[in-house]
Amino acid sequence: MRRLTAATDTLAALGLAALLVIVAGNVAARAVFDATEGAVNLLLSGAIELSGFALSVTVFAALPGAALRGLARVDILLDRLPDRLRRGIERFWFAILGGVSALLAWLLVDRAATEVAARHLSQDLGWPLWPFTAFAALAATLLAIAALAASLGPSDAQDRAG
Repeated sequence: MRRLTAATDTLAALGLAALLVIVAGNVAARAVFDATEGAVNLLLSGAIELSGFALSVTVFAALPGAALRGLARVDILLDRLPDRLRRGIERFWFAILGGVSALLAWLLVDRAATEVAARHLSQDLGWPLWPFTAFAALAATLLAIAALAASLGPSDAQDRAG
């Protein structure tokens, strides 16, 4: 599981880098376009779609690793509870997260199948949508596995992070 989340963490970093390049490049191209009153057009066609694809890859790819390392939480209440109760609440939370993530994965698989059958394409670039939806389904599946494992294993984020 750690190897898979290392791979998805790498994909999240690449998605974030791509998002940075797309946005920064488009801002610079817009500045050149405005400065030349439209004479020089370096604007990237489909930049909004590319940003959306990069953002979806980044977000979904980061979730499984975040679940393994410990999700952000507010400890103001949990830290005041007895250890046994706190760990029980954490296990319950991860079980709920695992179930919701599994449901999300199932819905995304269904959506990807619909996109394949209907040949859905992105509006500007004409790219098929299903690979991005299928990736989101895979990442949601990994999140479900990580969360369910956390609900059964050590419940402290520090214990999981090792």
